[in-house]
Parts: sequence; structure tokens; C-alpha cells
Amino acid sequence: MVWIPSMEYVEILFADQIKAGKLMNREGLISTLDKVKWGIPFQNIPTIWDQVSILYQEIVENYYYSDGNRRLGSLLAYIFLYKNNYEFSPPGGEILNFTLLVAQGLKSFEEIKKWFQTNSSKIKNEF
Repeated sequence: MVWIPSMEYVEILFADQIKAGKLMNREGLISTLDKVKWGIPFQNIPTIWDQVSILYQEIVENYYYSDGNRRLGSLLAYIFLYKNNYEFSPPGGEILNFTLLVAQGLKSFEEIKKWFQTNSSKIKNEF
């Protein structure tokens, strides 16, 4: 079963880690979390890479909060992958540069998905 953040989780994470801005579009954020869970309408069942890409792109490109959307999108993508047994570790400085390009609409969904796939590895359970 895939872990997907709840609205409450996002709000607590934002208040604890971002600490700037206020929620301006609750309904939009709820809609994004639903897309993460169910995928894009009339598309195939979403893979983990579709889900993390939707989560990241929607939060980075849309202004759900008055401030901190890019930081929140990046942090949630990292947590989402970790909680679903993937380690996300792009080269130093790349997250900021890539996120700025996404925020400007300069990266396609497929480019985002490939970026997450390329920079993630499955966590080996030691049990």
C-alpha cells in the first residue's frame, strides 16, 4: 500500500517546517492530494513515479500557500518517496535549480518523472 499524505499531515508539516505564509487554496490542495491517490482522470493507474511527480509539480507550480510552496513541494516529494521505501538523492544544488525551473513551468510532467526515477533508489529493508 502506498503512503499518501493527508491534508492534516501537510498542514502540520507546513506549520512545523516552513513557518511562513498561510493556506490560501485549501480546496486546490485537497484536489492535488486526490490526484496523487487516484491519478490523473482518464489515465492509467498511477505509478509511484506518477504520484510523486503529481505531488511535487502541483504544489510547486500552484500557489496553495502565500509563501513556501516550492519548499513544501520539495519536502513532501522527499518524504513521500522515503515513506514508500525510496531514497531520493539528486546531486548537490540540483533540487533548488530543478524546482525553480518547475515553478516557471519549464519542465514537463515526463521530465519531472524521469528526474525522480533517475535520482531515487529502493531502500533495502534489513529485516
